[in-house]
Amino acid sequence: MALSEQEKNDLRRRQGELSGLTRNPAWKTLVEESERKIRKLEKTAAALALAPKGADQRKLDEIRGFILAVRWLVGTPVSAENSLIAFLKRQGIEIEEEEGQHERD
Repeated sequence: MALSEQEKNDLRRRQGELSGLTRNPAWKTLVEESERKIRKLEKTAAALALAPKGADQRKLDEIRGFILAVRWLVGTPVSAENSLIAFLKRQGIEIEEEEGQHERD
C-alpha cells in the first residue's frame, strides 16, 4: 500500500522530531542510564535463573520484556534519524552529518 503525500509528510515530520531528541544534551545521560538499568536487570535475571528453587519464568519474561522496551525506546530516535538521513540522501539533499554519528541500529 502506497502512502499518500500527507502520510509521507507526516512521517518525515515525525522522523525529524524524533531525530532531534538525540541532539538534546540530556540524551547521552538517558542512554547511559538505560544501559545501566539493563545491566542491573540482566544480573537480576541471571540470579533468578540460577536460583536453587528453580527459575521464576514469569519474572524472567517480565525482565526480558522490560529490557526490550527500553532498547526500543532508546533506539527509536536513532532509527528515525538514520531513516531521515537516508531519505534526504535519496532525494539528493546534502546534509552535514555530525562526527561520531549514531552507529546504533
